[in-house]
This record gives sequence, structure tokens and C-alpha cells, in this order.
Amino acid sequence: MVYPYSGMAALNALMNMTRACAIEFPMNFFSKAARLINMASFLRTHRQLLLLLFRRDIEARTSGTVLGGLWMLLQPALQVAALWFLLDVVLNIRFPGLDGGFVAYFLLGMVPWLMLNEIMQRSLTVMTDYASLYQRANFPMPLLPLVPWMVSGAIYGATIIVVALLLAGWQALPGALILVAGLLVWLLPFCYLLAVIGLFVRDLQQLAPFILTMFMYMTPILYVPQAFPKEFAWWLDVNPFAHLMVLDHALIQGHDWTWLNLSVPVLLWLLALLPARRLFLKAAPHMREAL
Repeated sequence: MVYPYSGMAALNALMNMTRACAIEFPMNFFSKAARLINMASFLRTHRQLLLLLFRRDIEARTSGTVLGGLWMLLQPALQVAALWFLLDVVLNIRFPGLDGGFVAYFLLGMVPWLMLNEIMQRSLTVMTDYASLYQRANFPMPLLPLVPWMVSGAIYGATIIVVALLLAGWQALPGALILVAGLLVWLLPFCYLLAVIGLFVRDLQQLAPFILTMFMYMTPILYVPQAFPKEFAWWLDVNPFAHLMVLDHALIQGHDWTWLNLSVPVLLWLLALLPARRLFLKAAPHMREAL
């Protein structure tokens, strides 16, 4: 059977929906703001189903294991332990003058990045992963992009807080809580955008690991910002992940930050917020055909 949304047809359909969202966005700003309020009511109505999806996702990922759901916490903990062993014990990396040492700097940047990376990658595949739920039934599809957001956010959010407490002490707890909450709020519209794009443009699911790995290399996580080549310093000004890392270290370690570090991610979030919801709702009637 040939489906109407495949290959270039799917890409053209997505582009048409995107153009429609861009045209309607300035015309319907206040009505969309009202719909955002309605979204809270929608989530409250379906909160039990959302919690069921949360539990199902964890059970599916740990099914058949002895430790069960405990693996969801052990996996990021083992990642952190392996990184610490490599940098502190094997390589013994040191940066003179860096508050807290390089290992603390690296881990406090890498763990938030792992959360960003996993949520974005899983958002690209969430509609195909849960296709059986909505392909033949009337299912509230706006819940699905929230599943990887909730599961990975809970796992890595807890890991960020624990790592911050271990490396920076109890005084870092308020900053760690603000960081986790801020990252989750910032990621929310991108979860919906990526869910639609990942369904209609399947090639992006294959490209995403490479793209995100390149972003990691071009973001001050494996190195301090001062080590970035001066001729490409402009990239740190336009890279939202670089600004998020600066805010990360400012909240937990008290490093310096500027209003530019806050304004770039906030501006990008505002640009994505309302179009993301509109694009998802416009694409929803075509998602079954895309599968």
C-alpha cells in the first residue's frame, strides 16, 4: 500500500504546514495565548493517562532486568562515574585558575547536556514509537511528546541535582533546581517541533546523533570558553547551547554571566513556543497517513 505522505510528499506537506503557522502566528497571537491556558486544562484532564504513559515507558526500557526501574537511575550514575574516572584518575586533567577544577566543570556541563541530548533525540522518534496507540484509535496525541520530556527529565534532572550537591555542596541546591526547571521549560516547545519533523522527515532521526554530537563539540562542555578558537568566537554568541552552559555554571558554581547569555535562549524559546503547538495541531490529522 502506498501512503500519501512519504519521501518528498511528506517534506512538502511539512513545509506547507510550517508556512501556514508562520502566516497565522502574528494574526492570532492572543487566541493562541488563550489556547496555551487551555493546554493546562487539557493536561489536567488527561493527567492519569500521562502518568500511565510515564510508567509504561520506564517499564518498557527496563523489562526483563533484575533491577528493573532502578536502572533508570543507575545508567546516568554510571556514565558520570566513568567520566570522572577517565578525567580525574586516568588523564588527571587540570586547568589552573578554574574554580572547582576541570572535572567539576566538565561534569556539571556534561550531565545537563546528556538530558538535552536524550530528550531531543527521543522526541524525534516518539510519534513512531507510540504509533500503535493512535493509529487506529482516538488518542490525545498532544500527550505523546511529553513522555520523553517527563521520563528523561526526571532521570537526568535527579542526576544533575545529585552531581551538583556532590561537587559544589548544599549551597548549589537552589541553583540546581532552577537549572533543571529552566531546561525543562526551555525544551518543551522543541519537543513538539521535533516530534512533527521526526515523523515527516525520517532522515533526521538518523542525522540527529551526528548533529547533536557536533553541537556538543562546538559548545564549551569539553573545554572552557577561553579555549575556543578566537576566529570562531562569534559562534559562541549565536549558539544557544553555549549560553545555556554559561547559565548552568553560573547557577551552580557562581561563574560570571551576562544578559546576552539569558536573552538568546529566551528569544529562541519565544520564537518556537506558539508555532510549535500550532504546527503539531495542524500535523495531527495527517500523522496516521504518514505512518
